[in-house]
Amino acid sequence: MKIGILKIFAIVLCLAGVLTFAGCEQEAIDVSGISTASSETSAPSSEPEPEPEFAVNPLTGIADLDPAAVNNRPVAVMVNNLKPTAQSVQTGLDQADIVYEAYAEGGVTRLLAVFKDVKAADQIGTIRSARYSYVDLAMGHDAIYVHAGINDSHAKPHVKETGIDNINLLMGKYNGMSFREKNGKALEHTLYTTGEKLAKGFTKLKWRTELKYNKDNWQNFVAEDAEIVPNSGKCDEIKVTMSNQYVSDFKYDATAKVYKKFSGTSKHKDYKTGKQLEFKNVLVLKTSVTALSSDGYIVKTGLSSGEGYYVSNGGYQKIKWSKGNAKNPIKITLEDGSACAYNPGNTWVCLVNKKNSVKITEPAVPSSAVSK
Repeated sequence: MKIGILKIFAIVLCLAGVLTFAGCEQEAIDVSGISTASSETSAPSSEPEPEPEFAVNPLTGIADLDPAAVNNRPVAVMVNNLKPTAQSVQTGLDQADIVYEAYAEGGVTRLLAVFKDVKAADQIGTIRSARYSYVDLAMGHDAIYVHAGINDSHAKPHVKETGIDNINLLMGKYNGMSFREKNGKALEHTLYTTGEKLAKGFTKLKWRTELKYNKDNWQNFVAEDAEIVPNSGKCDEIKVTMSNQYVSDFKYDATAKVYKKFSGTSKHKDYKTGKQLEFKNVLVLKTSVTALSSDGYIVKTGLSSGEGYYVSNGGYQKIKWSKGNAKNPIKITLEDGSACAYNPGNTWVCLVNKKNSVKITEPAVPSSAVSK
């Protein structure tokens, strides 16, 4: 009898242990399941993705610059402007921060396109030889000066005198930094480069690519949301007669708030995109032009100081300008010498012979507004 009772008691204990183990196991599975479900159904983060950060481009005043390029030296590229051959195959001017138009020979003008972050630029050209005054324009930005060929009698000694870092793309050691493209023109009008090719070349050649001087904003830029209208008068169009053959004309587009560029009466377009060139700002700087060669053919554009006009947002401002030393940037002021507010955006600069015509046209008055 005692043995039977003991057997029953043992069986009861075993059953209790089995039930307890099963309960514990079930509890562990349930806890694991709850934990997993919680992980799978967790709410997504409500924090917005961070906006990309940009730095202010000191040549334009616009916050669209890759922060990594803030301390980059600008690159200044000589662009052929010969009519009627080279102008029709120009490209890349719409990507430049500043385009200078000055005299190269006789009444013929040549362009200097300045890029703060050249690696961001696509095709640029066609590229032409170095001339005296453009050396100083490039140095005013601590820029690397890129050209194809050089005027031996005057520009070459000036390059040596100033010590400017310059790349003559016609020299063999710079192979790979430019290319020829068939465009229906003579060979001298077919040389192009790209921002990527130039940037890779600078790295390979171990050129100095960081700014040493002129790190401040090029002009007295206002905030992007605080644009001004120059107040000497209204300007619907400004026509700058560089010479009989070369007339740079700018007509205001009030909708886009930019000036459309014309060469004479023709729209000045990019060769690759077909888009008409347009600029937020136009600077017209009156200067002297002197002959460097005995026949008067090779000329020098004066870069000392003078008077001129700042044009933007449908208005113009009478200004004074100065540069002087090769390393100095061009600066503008009001006629009394005080600071001249300047709108953020790209700029075309005409360095025009002060003897030549500069015509400003105000908007036409609607007939309904004319007093009778």
